[in-house]
Amino acid sequence: MELTFLGTSSGAPTTNRNVTGLALRVDGRWDLFDCGEATQHQLMRTPLSLSKLRRIFISHLHGDHCFGLFGLLGSRSMDGATTPLTIFGPHGLRAMVETVLDASSTHLAFDMEIQEVGEGGGSVIDDEAMTVDAVPLTHRVTSFAWSLNERDRPGHLDVEAARAAGVHDGPMFGRLQRGESVELDDGRTIDALDVTGPVRPGRQIVIAGDNSAPAALFERTGGADVAVHEATYTEPVLATIGDDHGHSTAARVASAASAHGVRNLILTHFSPRYADSGSGLTIGDVRDEARAHFDGGLHLARDLDRVEISSDGSID
Repeated sequence: MELTFLGTSSGAPTTNRNVTGLALRVDGRWDLFDCGEATQHQLMRTPLSLSKLRRIFISHLHGDHCFGLFGLLGSRSMDGATTPLTIFGPHGLRAMVETVLDASSTHLAFDMEIQEVGEGGGSVIDDEAMTVDAVPLTHRVTSFAWSLNERDRPGHLDVEAARAAGVHDGPMFGRLQRGESVELDDGRTIDALDVTGPVRPGRQIVIAGDNSAPAALFERTGGADVAVHEATYTEPVLATIGDDHGHSTAARVASAASAHGVRNLILTHFSPRYADSGSGLTIGDVRDEARAHFDGGLHLARDLDRVEISSDGSID
């Protein structure tokens, strides 16, 4: 699994950061989480292909999370993609997309399904690879986090044990690695459990939209291997503003993640008031505030960062 951050600014872009977009690549296909303006421009700077995009998850309908959707759909069609695409999001998403496509006479060359999620959230995907649940958040409009729970995977294949059992190099190795039994030419059946290690627990990833109550989120999702959450403000800045506008501080997120056993925390969606460097407010202030409350794996995302999620749920 690999995360690619396509935009890490909140509200409006900066010279170094686009508005929200995040890609998750799994086994050659990928999903998009939120699609702020110019997301498709960011994609041109990555190896990701629109033809291999299979699903889009829109957390909420504020523009910095969805105004890039219409252009991306049109470009995907113009690129000749014909594979179907499913879009998940809150009520109102269908009307928004259909209105823009109709008004602009944009005709898509692929089948598109829009699945609106009720305010209470719930299961949106349940297949052989993983489940995905929409978890309601606290924001000015209906907003969701997406909790991705990978199914347990077979243990690693012990190649030497398989060869000793009479399995020849080739397709049978792949079948055993997938947890399937194989039949040899002499009629014997080799059970995958006999030549593979312990079952590997599936990874859990939580990708949140805008949210001012991270503790409530993590109370529902539990200790994820990786959680991606906004940190729009630091506490001193919020104290001067006086209104969080439905957003979180780095301290609030980090404290909640620590209390609920999150292993790796990735912060994003930073207010444009935080520069990457300089003498004023910087992303370093966000990092320092988060680190004071969280001792797990911590990463502050930058645009076009690529974060590998290892098979054990750690991040590189």
